[in-house]
Amino acid sequence: MAQYSVWILEKGNITVSGGGSLDGVTQGDGSHLRGREITLNSNQWVETFIEDNDPNFDDNDATQALSFAQTIDGQTYAAGTRVEAEYIVYLLDPQTGITYTAYAYNVNNSSPAYGTIEGLAFLGGANGFPPVGRPLTVVNTSEGPGFSGNPPVPYDQLAGPPCFTPGTLIDTVDGPRPVERLAPGDLIRTRDHGLQVLRWVARTHLTPADLRADPRHLPICIRAQALDGTLPRRDLRLSPQHRVLISGWKAELLFAEPEVLVPAVAFLGDRAVRATPDPDGQTYLHLLFDRHEIIFAEGAEVESLFPGWISDAALPPALRAELSALVPLGSDAVPLPRPARTLLTSSEGRLLTR
Repeated sequence: MAQYSVWILEKGNITVSGGGSLDGVTQGDGSHLRGREITLNSNQWVETFIEDNDPNFDDNDATQALSFAQTIDGQTYAAGTRVEAEYIVYLLDPQTGITYTAYAYNVNNSSPAYGTIEGLAFLGGANGFPPVGRPLTVVNTSEGPGFSGNPPVPYDQLAGPPCFTPGTLIDTVDGPRPVERLAPGDLIRTRDHGLQVLRWVARTHLTPADLRADPRHLPICIRAQALDGTLPRRDLRLSPQHRVLISGWKAELLFAEPEVLVPAVAFLGDRAVRATPDPDGQTYLHLLFDRHEIIFAEGAEVESLFPGWISDAALPPALRAELSALVPLGSDAVPLPRPARTLLTSSEGRLLTR
C-alpha cells in the first residue's frame, strides 16, 4: 500500500468553548460541537504517517493504518493501528469571514474506539492552517469524508507547508539571485507592492528516509516555458503545495476571479513532473514578508509564505519561536493578513491546468 502523511494539531493544543470536547460519545457526526467555538492554542503541527490502498483520507475506511509506531497527543500507538477522519467541522473566523474545513482525526484503538478524537487536520494544502489563538465558530458539522454521502478528501488536499528548492532564482533589487543566498533585509521584487524587505528565511531538510516514507514531499518540477510559452525561464522546482499564480478566462469562468493561486502539484502531467531529490535528501526554503506576496521565481509568479495561516508545521520549535517573535500575527495590534489571491485546492487547480 502507498504511504501518505496527514498534518494535525493535537487535541491537547485545542480548546472547545463551554467546557466542550472534540470527543463524542459514539461513532458520530460532530453535532455536539455545533454552535461552540474552537480555538487553536498552538502552531505545533504534527505530521502523522498513514498507509492506505487509495489516495483519500476517509471515515469508516478499514484500510487506513499508521505506517509505524507513532506518538499522537501524548500516547504511542503501534504500527498498523487503524485511523479515520471521523467527522467534518466547518469553522468560521468572524474577523475575516473565512470558513475552514477540519477533519476529526480518530485513532481507533483508543477508548471508546470511535468516540475519541486525537486532533484536527485541515483542508487547503499550503497555507490551509487557520490562525492560532482566535476563537472559530462551529457553523456546521457532518459525518466524515467518503462516508454517508460525503465526498472523499484526497491526502494531497490537506494542509501542508509551501517552500522553494535551492538553486531557484528569485528576482531582487539586484536581479535574479539563488534563493539559498537570500537573507533577511534583502529587497525582493513583488507583483503588487514593488520592492519589499524580506523578513525571514528558514530551511527544512527531508532526509532520503523521510522521502521514502512519504514520497508526496518530493518536489514538483514545472518545466521551462510550460506556463505560457515563455515562463518559467528554467525548470522550476517547488514543494507540492507551493502555489503558482494563474490568470485567464478559465479562472474567470470557473472561479469568478481574474487571477488565482494554484498548488504546484496540480500541474502534474503535461506541464510538470515529480522531481528526483538529491542523494542527500531534499532541502526546502521558506520566505516571509510583512504580507502574503506574489514574487518572481525563475520569472514565474509564485507565492511567498502566508503570514496569516502559518504553514510552519515542518519547522523546528526554535524557528517557530523566531517567526512568532518577528510577526505577532492575529494580535489586537496586528490584524490578520489576507491572502494575496484566492487560494485553490489541488483538485480545483487541475481544472485550470489541464
